[in-house]
Amino acid sequence: MRCNNCGFNNIGPDDTYCPKCGARVYSPNRSLNSRPSGSTSSGFPGNSSRPKSGNSGWMIITLAVIIALAIIGGALYMGLSHQDEETMWAQCEQSHELSDYKKYIDAYPNGEHSAEARHMYTLLINEKTMWEQVQSSNDEFQLRSFINSHPNSKYLGNAREMLDDAVWNNAVEKNTRQDFERYMREFPSGKHIGEARSRFEEFRRAELTVDERDQVKALVQQFLSGLEQWSLASMTMSCNTSMTNFMGKHSATHDDVREFFNAYRDAGIDSISFSSLAVDVAKSLDSNRLPRYSANFTVTRRFWRGQDMPNTSMMRGNAVIDNYFKFDEFNLDKVADN
Repeated sequence: MRCNNCGFNNIGPDDTYCPKCGARVYSPNRSLNSRPSGSTSSGFPGNSSRPKSGNSGWMIITLAVIIALAIIGGALYMGLSHQDEETMWAQCEQSHELSDYKKYIDAYPNGEHSAEARHMYTLLINEKTMWEQVQSSNDEFQLRSFINSHPNSKYLGNAREMLDDAVWNNAVEKNTRQDFERYMREFPSGKHIGEARSRFEEFRRAELTVDERDQVKALVQQFLSGLEQWSLASMTMSCNTSMTNFMGKHSATHDDVREFFNAYRDAGIDSISFSSLAVDVAKSLDSNRLPRYSANFTVTRRFWRGQDMPNTSMMRGNAVIDNYFKFDEFNLDKVADN
């Protein structure tokens, strides 16, 4: 058999290596993977510890793949974890609920938004505590304080509704035009706006104007001037044809006015005058929502009989006037002589 490396021809059939150059000899009658008993992978007897280069390469490749997969898996896990955190945080910002902030803090105690989450959680706890106190008190001042302190609170709608009721209840209790006007100004679409407008209009109509006051004063003056001028017609024009009271007489008529006029004439009075007139006027609404006026007045009366010294006395009167500015009641009494 011939050596393929150096061409030596005297290689025996059992030789595995060339005696001349030491190269491996492959016999066509022997398997390429067969080796003599007792031989090693290096071709020398007794040396059986030589590593198998093919197997070690596959081990390195496998280890590298495992490490790469671990790195990729870790990166994917971190990415998915971050995505879950952002999703949970977005839910917190959208709902603004205590429970969502609590879930985020429990799940990500050291998360990217943990500081802000704890801050918001504390704020919401304080807000909830304050709201519970406001609900139990139902106080207008506390409700306003809560609304101003928590303009974005989830309780804001309930707080404004409670404030609506609180302001209305205060207006009803005080029962003034200014308080009903304040309610209408603050709650133009409030729950009680219809009744508030009705109450306000009632006060407005019952409020005495300067013109109304002047007309009442003029009416009193007209009646007294009619007596000064001995004009029964002027006096009766000041009175309703049917009065509820005139000089103490109930269901009085113009006949009672005439009787009063004649009593002065029959007393022998030559002339009479009224001066220093002071009139206090008030206004209200009757059952038909029509205005009525009350007048309280004091006046100095002087009258003369012939050549005598004038008789001077102070008189006090009161009257009720209807919406047509006519007397429905009239009384005049002497208080003292001067």
